[in-house]
Amino acid sequence: MIWQGLALSLVSSMAWCVLFNVPVRTIFAGGVAGMVGFLVYSLLPALGAEVLLSTFVSAAIVSLLSQILSIYLRVPSTNFSVAGIIPLVPGSLAYRSMLAFVNNNYIEGITLATQTMMIAGAIASGLIFGISVVTIVKGARHAGKRAQ
Repeated sequence: MIWQGLALSLVSSMAWCVLFNVPVRTIFAGGVAGMVGFLVYSLLPALGAEVLLSTFVSAAIVSLLSQILSIYLRVPSTNFSVAGIIPLVPGSLAYRSMLAFVNNNYIEGITLATQTMMIAGAIASGLIFGISVVTIVKGARHAGKRAQ
């Protein structure tokens, strides 16, 4: 089952790269970023992590990987980070939330909407965390060179 998820996350992330018109040479790397994010997201619950923690960690890893790939391939990191978080987006949860509201089941709708927003916040926080780590490391390396 995990192999099917990995393959689908690779293909869907590559499709988003094509949709966002990234350079052809970076399409596979964008797919790999999405696949790595999905792999981390799938493995952490098996180790006992909650959904929010696994979403945060996988988004942070996608962000770090995006920063590294952007340096290596000399393109903006958003080429990889946007495509990389696509497998993490809680689309079905948001759909079920709206469906509950349409069916006048407001308590379930509010519960599902809250979960959706928390997962979206974990994705955003993970992306910011990854960017912050890279920025701090670059600043420390620059400060170390200046001190010499």
